[in-house]
Parts: sequence; structure tokens; C-alpha cells
Amino acid sequence: MPIQEYEEKIITQGKRASPTDLIPPEGAEAKADADAVLRQEDIVPLEPGSSQKTPRTLSRPTDRVSSDYRTTSSQYNAVFGCIPQSCYPLYGVPTIRADIPAPRFRRISDNTNYGDQGDAYNLLYPTIYSNKGVYERDIFKTRSKEEIARILRNIGVQLSDESFDEVWRQASLKDHRGEVCVESIRNVLDEMQASYIKSR
Repeated sequence: MPIQEYEEKIITQGKRASPTDLIPPEGAEAKADADAVLRQEDIVPLEPGSSQKTPRTLSRPTDRVSSDYRTTSSQYNAVFGCIPQSCYPLYGVPTIRADIPAPRFRRISDNTNYGDQGDAYNLLYPTIYSNKGVYERDIFKTRSKEEIARILRNIGVQLSDESFDEVWRQASLKDHRGEVCVESIRNVLDEMQASYIKSR
């Protein structure tokens, strides 16, 4: 953008003494030149051979990057695999408090997330189970053999006693403590059904 002659004077000469000052103080001219926004050599012709002038395009220090350029993170050795994160100290309180067990009875004023709450995805797209009032803790709760048999009967799964004993045995083998939950029974039944379909 071209600048006018009076703008050039303002930019290159800085603040001058007021015209009302009859006798300017000593060194006022030198101080005015020090206050200048641009030096005279920073004003260049708009086009070669043109009388219109414009400020020279300023260059950033990053425009002339040396070949020995290094970021601070590379100087700190912050590359993948060098220093494990376990060596860095952790500060503050984590968002999900997996370091403390969830209380058996939660108070209304307790808004701490113990890792047993759903995230935004679960709120937007609830599962079929949560729509029916059955939550993850109910599915993964350790249950007795009689309770699992009653649940299967109530949902309409017809198994003989021998078949149920085999399902129970396979489900208990999947857990290192031998505990069985509804999810482990469901997984075993799905595997049995898949192997039956594959064998046909």
C-alpha cells in the first residue's frame, strides 16, 4: 500500500517538538530521530522506477533458519522412546481417580469420577442394556452358579444341566480366580454357537 509524503515524514522523523515551543530543548532533534517508527532506508519504491513509496516488507528471524537449527524439545531429548514417562514426576490430581476405590455408597455431593461412570459417547449412544436399567457393573459382577442359571432361565436360554455345567466350567477357566460373571457366560455361549455354526 503506497504511503503519502506527509505519512513518510511522520514515520521516518518521529515525534517533533510542538510548534508552540519557541525554543526547543537541546537534543530534541536526536531524540525525535530515535523515536522514528522506520528508518529512511526502510521506505522503498512501490515498483521499480515509481515515485510512490511503501514500507519494506519485514522479514522474521525464522525466515533465515540456519542449518544448525534445533528445537528446545530436541535439546531436552524429548523424542519417542528415549526417556520413559515413568521417570517424569506427575503433579496434580487425575481426572479419573483410579488410585482410590469407589465408595460403596456415594454421597450426592461427591462428584469424583472413580472410573465407573460413562463418557460422552455413552450418554449420546446408550447401549440396549443401559436403556433397560442394566449397567456395566451389573454385567461384570461376580455371581454364583445358581444366580447365573436363574438369569439364563429368565431370559429364555434353555440349557440342560450337563450343558450348563460345561458352560460354567469354560467360563470359570477364563478368569484366573475362577470367578464367573454374566459377560463371561455370554462369551462362552457365543463361542459355542460360533463353533456349532462353523461345523455345519
